[in-house]
Amino acid sequence: MAPLDFSKLAAATSPEERLTAATAFADAMSKLGVMEAHKNGTFSMLAAELADKGKAKANARAAALAALSAVVKKLGVSAEPFVAAMLPAIIEAAADKMKPVSMEADALAKSLCENLSAHAVTFVLPLVLAEADGKWQSNLLRVEMLSILAKKFPAQIERELVEIVPVVSGLIWDTKPAVKEGAVKAMESVCDTMNNKDIKGFVPKIIECIQNPEIVTETIHALAGVVFVAEVFASALAVMAPLLKRGFDENLISTKRNCARITENMAKLVDDPYEVAPFIPMLLPALAHWKEEVSDPECREVCETAHAQLKRTADQPPVWKRIERSQVVEAIKAVASGTEEVVNYTAAVAHSMLALKNLQPEDWTASLSPFVGMLVPAAKVQDTISSLLGTLSAFVKIEEAKEEVDDAEQLCDCQFSLAYGNKVLLNQTVLKLKRGYRYGLCGKNDSGKTSLMRAIANQQVEGFPPPTELRTMFVETDVQGELAEVPVLDFVVNHEGLKGFGITTEMAREKLLSVGFAEDDSGMAPASLTKQVGRLSGGWRMKLALVRAMLMKADILLLDEPTNHLDPGNVKWVIDYLVGLTSVTSIIVSHDIKVLDQVCTHVLQIDNLKLKQYKGNLTEVANKYVPDLMSYFKLKATKFTMRFPQPGPLEGVSSKGKHIMKMTNITFTYPGAPKPQLTGVTVRVSLSTRAACIGANGAGKSTMIKLLTGELQPDKGSGEVWKHPNARVAYVAQHAFHHIEHHLEKTPNEYIRWRYEYGSDKESLEKVTAKLSAEEEEAISKPIQIEYKTEDGALKVQKCVFKRFTEGRRTASKGKEYEYEVMWKGDFTTWVTKTKLEQNGFKKLLKHVDDKIAALATQLVRPLTQKFVESHLNDVGLAPEFATHTRMGALSGGQKVKVVLAASMWNTPHIVILDEPTNYLDRDSLGAMAEAIDSYDGGVVIISHNAQFVDQVCPEVWHLENHTLNLKGSYDWLESANKEAVKLAAQQDTYVDGLGNEVTLEKKKKKASKAELKKIKKSIADKRKAGMEVWTDEELEENGFLAESAE
Repeated sequence: MAPLDFSKLAAATSPEERLTAATAFADAMSKLGVMEAHKNGTFSMLAAELADKGKAKANARAAALAALSAVVKKLGVSAEPFVAAMLPAIIEAAADKMKPVSMEADALAKSLCENLSAHAVTFVLPLVLAEADGKWQSNLLRVEMLSILAKKFPAQIERELVEIVPVVSGLIWDTKPAVKEGAVKAMESVCDTMNNKDIKGFVPKIIECIQNPEIVTETIHALAGVVFVAEVFASALAVMAPLLKRGFDENLISTKRNCARITENMAKLVDDPYEVAPFIPMLLPALAHWKEEVSDPECREVCETAHAQLKRTADQPPVWKRIERSQVVEAIKAVASGTEEVVNYTAAVAHSMLALKNLQPEDWTASLSPFVGMLVPAAKVQDTISSLLGTLSAFVKIEEAKEEVDDAEQLCDCQFSLAYGNKVLLNQTVLKLKRGYRYGLCGKNDSGKTSLMRAIANQQVEGFPPPTELRTMFVETDVQGELAEVPVLDFVVNHEGLKGFGITTEMAREKLLSVGFAEDDSGMAPASLTKQVGRLSGGWRMKLALVRAMLMKADILLLDEPTNHLDPGNVKWVIDYLVGLTSVTSIIVSHDIKVLDQVCTHVLQIDNLKLKQYKGNLTEVANKYVPDLMSYFKLKATKFTMRFPQPGPLEGVSSKGKHIMKMTNITFTYPGAPKPQLTGVTVRVSLSTRAACIGANGAGKSTMIKLLTGELQPDKGSGEVWKHPNARVAYVAQHAFHHIEHHLEKTPNEYIRWRYEYGSDKESLEKVTAKLSAEEEEAISKPIQIEYKTEDGALKVQKCVFKRFTEGRRTASKGKEYEYEVMWKGDFTTWVTKTKLEQNGFKKLLKHVDDKIAALATQLVRPLTQKFVESHLNDVGLAPEFATHTRMGALSGGQKVKVVLAASMWNTPHIVILDEPTNYLDRDSLGAMAEAIDSYDGGVVIISHNAQFVDQVCPEVWHLENHTLNLKGSYDWLESANKEAVKLAAQQDTYVDGLGNEVTLEKKKKKASKAELKKIKKSIADKRKAGMEVWTDEELEENGFLAESAE
């Protein structure tokens, strides 16, 4: 049988004639049938016409392309196997020198893409990406076809990004502007199909990196701060891998390190090794090279970790078996027979659905029916597709673990990922909970146990039922500082977690009494309704937390170390209570094996970023399924530690008990307030101070500390605030983030180096006491009468105008007073006494000079280098990963506070002041801080409501009440304080005794000796001769010309 008549179509000379003839040609093929057209050689004839490149055959080439366009339009998907196979010739024709040919080729290629079967993309794509002759018109058509396919079939294109991205990246560097522009648009379109939400926002920058390699380092730095939580597929790696490979080739060590960390984090989130396989040859050798060759040891360690993680991911067992297209072809031939073109095309469509893990029978029927219908009789199409699906699904599906079958109500069944900071804790894991079961949650340190429970409690777990369906309570015994003084009954009634549940005072009273709380303190009961929550023991706090859960009628209880610090009686009470809750589900984290054995019905294990569930208590599961489970409960030799930098010696201070900061009789009133916030407050701070500042909310604790540190100024004439000129003070405020909120684009390491780059602390300039008022500015601008000796030794008096301090300071040759070197306008310098400068309004500037000189004293032993700052940050609990390589905007709240603590302590302070540290440090960090304070050689003042923490570290108590201060302490502290007071009595004007009373020392003045009087008279005579004013006798006495001695 001869092919369809092509002569009329070949003879057409205008676009209109060609369109009419092509439509008639397609109608004829429709009547004949596409398979008959194939058998009679019609498609082969069209392909031959298209392949003839002779100039005289241009019209025939255009006609063949027009015929194929009409066939695609008329016959639809049934023509695809034959037309799509001609794509290389069609794309090549787009570069034909004859315009009608190139126009018809362009229209046909785009029409085919617009009308293609969704799962035929995998057949078409290799033909689109094939290089052919590389003419720019063909390349332009390629990228335009990719843009169309990406918009029409995003799911299929996403699976093919591994092949697409390298080709389009190359075309972005094409010399033709039209191809370059089209390639950029195509890259944007194909990358938009990638659904990884962690990377999606960076795609424009990643594409820009292809065009502009100069921004690679900055883009990688930004990506290093991403919290990767979404499951990583090959599409995400296809977008990222070329950038990472380029980053490894950059000279900067920090860029290599960031690339390694990104690779590690993404590798952790790959579930199926098949997804990462194409990128192993690109990334694994780079990591293997740099883990040995990079000069920085910390970077080598990061590369080593990333290399191990990538290899571990690549070597893990698959979750979905892969099948080659040739195997699909053989499966089709086993159930059907027909032309090679249709079999291959059908295999491509089936292979695409397998790659997308689509085994839905209805989808297979819809996608394969047009093509299987060309291979088997119509009556057998459905059976053939069903048989094919059964055969192929057996190739790819992996047997899932059998679930436990019982009658218990299922409370949740959700799949989610979880991260803390930029650390991945769980990746696409499944959580299934049933009513009445008690799950022991186990895992290594920092595996995310507490973070998981908090995420559940805060409704941050994707797919977890909302509170309206499932009531969940995180049972914790920690009490926030501001609530520590609230009575038990009020605490329960007004608790944030119980709002909306209609809890009345009577209901709360009844539940509290039922678990053993007394009505009041009259009978010396250990816990009562009127007792302050902060004064309850650990056991009673646990009962209080469980009462809240009872009142809420919680479906799920989340318990973190419920038996910590409890005596055996209370431990038994908690165990009995939990076991008795047959309709309530519990998730329990505990270090106590006996508790988990007695309570748990199941074990949840966090392992390799997954949650694994086992039936049985801890010991049973360890014996039957997970022998390593018990290793989680062994005491580890290593634990989280924190170290404060030791302050070193302080000039003139030979005893740790000598006061180096003090406030005497200070009164402070906030602007507009009717009465003072603080009245007559007196405190002393020494290197041995361990003081807890306590008081009710609003008592003025933070205000007092800010007065002591210079953040606030006391009322005029109310007393004195003094600090040793060389003393360095670190103050971590209650709202600590205000120090770093303007520097979130810096890493912690960069922030500290910026803050101290000129020696002194830039943040200290923000204090009220460091800023000059208008009056003070005016005072220091006035001329000052000074006296100095000229080079020939003559005493000269001159009025000078201040320019700046040189930051030179010395002790006068006679006496103990400091002299400061001042540069005057006119650019000459002299030394001026502290007394004279203070009298002329320079007090604030002198304090700044003292602070800067004190800070400079640390620079020889603490150079401001990246490595030294990194070590310092590590000492306060911030690992190098976050300290040097993560911008502060990406840090968690607790990590940011550690940055503030480290920055405040960089200049090795003699005094550390912490305002409510328990509000932002977790239990481990608090324990580490207590040990750091214990071994610290400087003084410590803490504002806190956490009685346990305060009792552990602070024997001295500053109690603020009724706007004034009372000092208290333990017996040991009182005894040592009284001894210290006696020792210091001879060197001070006043001292504070162990009960907080200020004692003024009686001192008498003695007359000057004859030698001293002779020196005084000679000095007065010299000054009068020089025309200087001299003091009267009374002024001489006031200014120290009569020596003092303590009785």
